[in-house]
Amino acid sequence: MPATGGRHRLSRRTKIATGALALAIAGGALAVATTFGDPGAANAASNNQAAAVGQISCPDVASKLPAIPAQAQAEVTRNLDLLNTQIGEA
Repeated sequence: MPATGGRHRLSRRTKIATGALALAIAGGALAVATTFGDPGAANAASNNQAAAVGQISCPDVASKLPAIPAQAQAEVTRNLDLLNTQIGEA
């Protein structure tokens, strides 16, 4: 048995595992803090958003679109129907 002067030596693998564990714990704590955060701050932020909510005014682009070619009309109609179905299910 080598003489180490009574000191315990940590292997390189143990140091790496300890560092990885510390990073995992810190990452988990950061995720929890980000997810839950300060409830008072979240309420203040939502109150500010509620005060800033207004009406969205989008320009009319439908009148600027060209006509749909006849050979593509069936596919366009099918895709629009599928989109309406998906919106209805959501």
